[in-house]
Amino acid sequence: MSDDYDFQAALRESDALVEQIRPILAGQSPEVTGTTIAQLVAIFVAGHAPELRPSGLKMLLDCAEGLVPVMVEEMIEAGRAPPEWRTDTKKQ
Repeated sequence: MSDDYDFQAALRESDALVEQIRPILAGQSPEVTGTTIAQLVAIFVAGHAPELRPSGLKMLLDCAEGLVPVMVEEMIEAGRAPPEWRTDTKKQ
């Protein structure tokens, strides 16, 4: 990342894009949603030089994993998931 990277600005822009995309994916089957996201991940990874692709993919997956608890809470609050979804599946 460059010294002028503004994480908060990037997060705000990302949140705005997610809110635009969310209604498009709502109601789609898990297969369609999953393959759509897979194509977007492939675009992200392909946009890196070959030697940076493994670390770029790892960074992306680490970021997504860290966001799962936040998304679960949002889903529970919206009534789209039961409270049991808070359970950490890694411990099972």
